[in-house]
Amino acid sequence: MPRMSVFSIFFILAQQKIKCKCLKNIHKRRTHNILYSMRKLVYISILAAALTAASSAACAKNVNYSDYISEMRTAIYLYEDDSESIKIYCSEKESPFVADGIKGQTGGLVEIYATLDGSFDEVNVSGGNISGGDMSYLTVKDCWYLSYSGIAEGDEIALTLNRDGQTKDYTLIKVAGENVISCEQALQCVIEHDETLFERMTVNGIFEGEIFVRLLYDENCYYYVGVCGRDGNIHAFLVDGNSGRIIAEREHRI
Repeated sequence: MPRMSVFSIFFILAQQKIKCKCLKNIHKRRTHNILYSMRKLVYISILAAALTAASSAACAKNVNYSDYISEMRTAIYLYEDDSESIKIYCSEKESPFVADGIKGQTGGLVEIYATLDGSFDEVNVSGGNISGGDMSYLTVKDCWYLSYSGIAEGDEIALTLNRDGQTKDYTLIKVAGENVISCEQALQCVIEHDETLFERMTVNGIFEGEIFVRLLYDENCYYYVGVCGRDGNIHAFLVDGNSGRIIAEREHRI
């Protein structure tokens, strides 16, 4: 075997070092290209998601969600004493009412509930600004009930109950004063509280659900706002009738 000079050995080692360095640079370039492609894909995905979210938010902002209210209880009239109470609910409600996430045709509805002192076989209601008729007894609620299509207006409602031939007059006062927000304002408070819910249920400018807004009274006025999806899921909110503050919320199925 011929002897190799120091220069020859150095030259061979230098060639091997250059070759390793080239291989290492090629490997680094490939790794860099892979990382760059992956990073680019992540950026594109994030951008697409952001654009989709922005588009959904823009669509949601242009939707009038009041158009999807299938039940709107706008007024409550009340009479109470130590032994009797009468309530009148005035609503704009879907008929027939079905909580299926799809708004149907709505119309005016007046409901009268009377809890009376004593047992009676027949109770009839009449009044100047309401449509009268025979009331039905609701065993579950232990009260007399009458409903009819129409409206009732004013700050108070005077009515007469004929109870087995004996008549008694009542005056019911409207519970919501000027300081109580409207149904539409209560809904807007809920939209501002949970924008994500409405954005998620809005597709191409169409809200895929229906909304219930009911005025409630328990010494003060409140609103129940229910957002019903087509999957039977309901997001319910309790709204303070004066401040519009969201007091409580929960989710349940029909």
